[in-house]
Amino acid sequence: MIKIGDFAKICNTSARTLRYYDDAGVLKADFVDEASGYRFYSPNAVEKYKKLVFYKELGFSLQEIKKLLAATEEEEKKMLKKKKETLLSSVEEIQGQVQTIDGMFVENEPKENLFELLNLPFTDDPEVVGKWELCGLLRDEEDIESVVELPPRTIFQELIFLPGGAPVWTYFWTKGVLYTASGRYSSSVPNPYKTMRKNGEHYMVIQFSAEDRPGYPNDVFPVLYRQVDTIAYSEEQVRPYVDKVDYPFIEDPQVSGVWHVVDFVHDSEDFHPSRQQTPKKYLATVEITFLPRGMCVKTFRADAGGKKTNRILHYTKGLVLNRTALTAEKYVIQVFGEKEYLFVQHKSGDYSYGGYEPCWYVFERKGKPV
Repeated sequence: MIKIGDFAKICNTSARTLRYYDDAGVLKADFVDEASGYRFYSPNAVEKYKKLVFYKELGFSLQEIKKLLAATEEEEKKMLKKKKETLLSSVEEIQGQVQTIDGMFVENEPKENLFELLNLPFTDDPEVVGKWELCGLLRDEEDIESVVELPPRTIFQELIFLPGGAPVWTYFWTKGVLYTASGRYSSSVPNPYKTMRKNGEHYMVIQFSAEDRPGYPNDVFPVLYRQVDTIAYSEEQVRPYVDKVDYPFIEDPQVSGVWHVVDFVHDSEDFHPSRQQTPKKYLATVEITFLPRGMCVKTFRADAGGKKTNRILHYTKGLVLNRTALTAEKYVIQVFGEKEYLFVQHKSGDYSYGGYEPCWYVFERKGKPV
C-alpha cells in the first residue's frame, strides 16, 4: 500500500486534491488507518487516477466521472459518444459567434458606470432578502431538474441579498437585477434574475454575464440558487472571515527586498518551477516589496496596457497585514534547487466573503535584499 503523500507525488498532484476526490467518492482510498486517519492506496489506483484526469480534461463533472469509472465498456462508449455530440454542438455555436464578431465594425457599447448605478432609485423585492446557496448551472432555465455542477470558483457559492439592495463584496441589487462589479470596480454588469417556487422551496435563476468567465461561450449562462433563509442580515454579519491584524512588528531580514511574481496556485504544494499553473497574463499582483520598519508594498497590474498601481500594507514576521481589509496573509520562503521562492497567501473577497481557502501567489527575488 502507498501512503497518500507518496501517492500524490507519483500522480503529480497534491494530497489535498486526493482527499477531495476521496470525500467526493470518485477516487476512494483503498485503506484508511483508524488510529491516524492516514489514507493508503494500492498501485492499481494510479491508473484509476490517470483515467480520472483524462475524463476531467474532456469536461466531465465529478459525478459523471464517478459513473464512468464504474461503467462497463459499453456504458463508457455511450457516455463518451454523448460528450462528443455535446462538444461538436459547442464548436458549431462558437464558430457562429466568431462569424458574428467578424461582421461587426463598431465598438461595444460602454459598460454602465458603477457610481451612476449606485445613485439610481431602488425598487424593493422583499421576498429575495436573505441567504441563497448555489445549486449549479441550468441546462434548461425552465427546469430546475436540469441543474449540473459548476467548477469550483466559477461563480458565487452563496449570495446574500441585504435589505435596501445594500452592496455585499462586489455585488448589489434592485428588483429583478443583481449587479456585479467589473473592471476593477469602475463599472458594473447587470445580471437579470427571476424567482420560482417548487416543492416548498424558493429558487432564483440568475442570468450571469459570461464576460469575465472563460469557458462559457454564450453571452449569459443561467445559474440556479436556493433560498436558505429570509434573515435581514446587516453588513457586519455577511463577512465570515475577519483576521486579527494588530500584531507587533517583528523584523524578518530573510524576506527584505523586492520579489517579482512567477505564478499563482490554489495550493502551495501545486507549485513547481518547471510548470506554470496560471498564465502570466492573468497574474494581477506583479511585485511585493518588504521595506524596513514593517512597511510592505504590493504592486498590481491596473490595466491591459501595463499601467500599475501600488498598495501600502504592513508586515510582521510570517504575515502580510492589510489593516483596512482586515486580512493577515501568511508568507513562507521555500527553496527549489538553489533558488528561493516566496509564497504569499491571497486573501481576496473569495476568502473574506466567499469563505474559500486562500490561494497563493509565488514570487522570486528581484535584485538584492534591502
